[in-house]
Amino acid sequence: MSLEFNSMDPALERAMSEIRDESVDPVVIEAAAARVWQKLAGSAAPLIRGCADFQSLIPDYRAGVLPEARAMLLKDHLHECVACRRVYEGKVVTMPGARTPSRVSHNFRWAAAAVVVATAGLSIWIAIDQFGGRTGRAYVKTIDGTLYEVSASGIRPLLLNQDLPDGVEIRTAKDSHATLQLRDGSVVELRERSDFSTSQTARDLTVHLDRGSIIVQAARRSSGHLFVATADCRVAVTGTVFSVSAGAKGSRVSVIQGEVRFSQDNQEKLLHPGDQAVTGASLEKVSIRDDISWSRNPELLKQLEALRSSLQQVHLPGPRYSSKLLDRLPASTVFYIAIPNLASYLGDVQSAVGKNLEQSPALRAWWAGRNAGVEPLLEKLRAGSEYLGDEIVIAGFSMPRHEMPAMVLFAEVKREGFPEFLKREKLPVVMEQRNGLAAFGPDRETVEAFAPALDSASNGFAGTPFHARIAAAYRDGAGLLACADLSHLSGQQAAPSMAGMRFLVAEQKEVNQQMEARATLTFDGPRTGIAAWLAEPAPMGSLDYVSPDATLVAAFVVRNPSAIVDEVSAVAGRNGSASPAGFDPRQDLAPGLGGEFALSLDGPAFPVPSWKLVTEVYDPARVESGLEKLARAYGWRTAQETVDGRTYYTLAAQNPNPLTEAHYTFADGYLIGGPTRDVVAKALQVKRAGVSITRSSRFVEMAPRDHYANFSALVYNNLGTTLAPIVGLLGAFAPQQRPGQPNPLNGLANVKPWMIAAYGEPDRITVASNGDVMGMSLTNFLSGNVLGMAGNVLPFGQFHGTRAR
Repeated sequence: MSLEFNSMDPALERAMSEIRDESVDPVVIEAAAARVWQKLAGSAAPLIRGCADFQSLIPDYRAGVLPEARAMLLKDHLHECVACRRVYEGKVVTMPGARTPSRVSHNFRWAAAAVVVATAGLSIWIAIDQFGGRTGRAYVKTIDGTLYEVSASGIRPLLLNQDLPDGVEIRTAKDSHATLQLRDGSVVELRERSDFSTSQTARDLTVHLDRGSIIVQAARRSSGHLFVATADCRVAVTGTVFSVSAGAKGSRVSVIQGEVRFSQDNQEKLLHPGDQAVTGASLEKVSIRDDISWSRNPELLKQLEALRSSLQQVHLPGPRYSSKLLDRLPASTVFYIAIPNLASYLGDVQSAVGKNLEQSPALRAWWAGRNAGVEPLLEKLRAGSEYLGDEIVIAGFSMPRHEMPAMVLFAEVKREGFPEFLKREKLPVVMEQRNGLAAFGPDRETVEAFAPALDSASNGFAGTPFHARIAAAYRDGAGLLACADLSHLSGQQAAPSMAGMRFLVAEQKEVNQQMEARATLTFDGPRTGIAAWLAEPAPMGSLDYVSPDATLVAAFVVRNPSAIVDEVSAVAGRNGSASPAGFDPRQDLAPGLGGEFALSLDGPAFPVPSWKLVTEVYDPARVESGLEKLARAYGWRTAQETVDGRTYYTLAAQNPNPLTEAHYTFADGYLIGGPTRDVVAKALQVKRAGVSITRSSRFVEMAPRDHYANFSALVYNNLGTTLAPIVGLLGAFAPQQRPGQPNPLNGLANVKPWMIAAYGEPDRITVASNGDVMGMSLTNFLSGNVLGMAGNVLPFGQFHGTRAR
């Protein structure tokens, strides 16, 4: 649901109109201005006529004995006058000559002063209204120990609440700690012996950290950026909490909340909460908690941890084992999404947040400053959900003269006032409601065509094969459920290699406080064509050669390698890419191969990727002979050598290049290959030591929970920040994005671990994962983007046909 802002309150509009239209007697203005000026200048003190008079006040201001009114005038002048500010900072400059006072009328001078005072008041009101009471001044917020200002004129202690002009070097003494507020509202916490300064350029504010450690709570900005720069990196942020340390061995950046853009050596990567980056080769990463353990604000850290623990106790609605809406759908239904009602879930989230905020003033301030928009959104979503029943269904059904299925939302209504709620939120939908049911969507014709479902408990869908497949999913417990009848949804003849596809059922639910996602593709009969390549689940000995440090693994078992070779050769032949003369893959290579393959990135990714290829081999001599024929056909170099009694083979392009070399050997019925002989030797060591990835606790914990003991295929990713350097390099060559549109490469800079497993059965293929693989879909639902959610669940582009695609 989209959020919209209402117009200004009528009472406030009337008050502002009266202020604008009110006529004030010039005599009153003059008298008021005179009183203000007398108060500011000091009635008994000499008049201040120019820069020389202001500079004569600087010694008393430094000593802290200048009257408050005159100190205010001096500080204001220092902000505007570069020459006087340089004198104040200890830099010698030539004094400007005295200016001759202009002959301005007495009345005009006081009127101008009054206008200045009124304008300042209005500016303060606008600043408070728009920026939550920020002062717009940089000042010392807290001091524990001693905080210094270092300038050309020397070093002097800073006092609590003292203003901090730009460009001034600030330093904490030993065993000291301080908190500063910057002009944009950001808060900087300084560790002992930390040294930093700030500079302003246009709308950007830069914090220069020369040494030490800081924790920054960056304010949200409507324009410009806050940067933190060290000697070897730069961080760009907004509305974020993070820490930066700078030392002799390099810099370390840790993200506590939000996201930061970390730049080093013209390469940029995006860091998320819990991520950390270091710049020096000799500087190791540490835990985020250890990195910020010096903070004097442990209460906030403690409360943040309590809030996170509370939210972890909030769980999605339990699985549903039946549906009151399913039988009512039209017989032509080809697409079905069922979403659990999240009213209670959102309410529990609000309750958990509220209880933690009540117990911690520090957490309340953090929430108000950085999450002010979350609470209204949660409230609005919860309010809308409370009108509806246990689930919301998005149904797609065929209509005459419509090429694509018509979409409508369908739900039970358990509270009166749902139409008024939709109208109040200004949602552009058409709705039919009766008999305790509601159908709504953006198109009137579609809603009216679906309306019979509101009147009859059966509209022909019950008893169809698609209905039976959905009902089976409910019997196993349904969470977020998406189903499609592919035989009707495509609307055209499927390719022979993928013929027979019938139903796609994708689901995500929480079982035993563990997210579980699964998608099953069912066929009309036994799998044929490409779908038949995947074998039923079987042990994978190829994984015994992959170490626990592998960052990317893809492994699979196939029924018949020769069938794959036939299909690939046929496709290559149709594209004019037949096998070279002297090499027949079906005769020379395929018969010697087993049906098991594993490809991994197991070691450094740069400069030469440490890839491993492990293939089951039944006839090593035949496979080696086939590879020799392949090399001769393409003009590759071949070689072999014996090391410690083992023969290693080499395939390489004619021009020496480590990226175009492959080394391999045969062991225990497998071919083990890699870019270097060292990578192959390490794979053999992993096998002998029995410390493969299948013994890794991380790998085992990420495997989906089900009744299968083995896999037909799996993809395991633990790339982390491995791709960050290449993402930074490619970012410079990426197409220019529209303003506000993120670079699609940025998401690769910090990939989170995941595993997806596949299981082949005679008439279906199931893909499963323990994790939130459909999390983007649920996020789209929470933000009201229902069509975006549906688009992420099912590949609509594949159903449009060649012409539409």
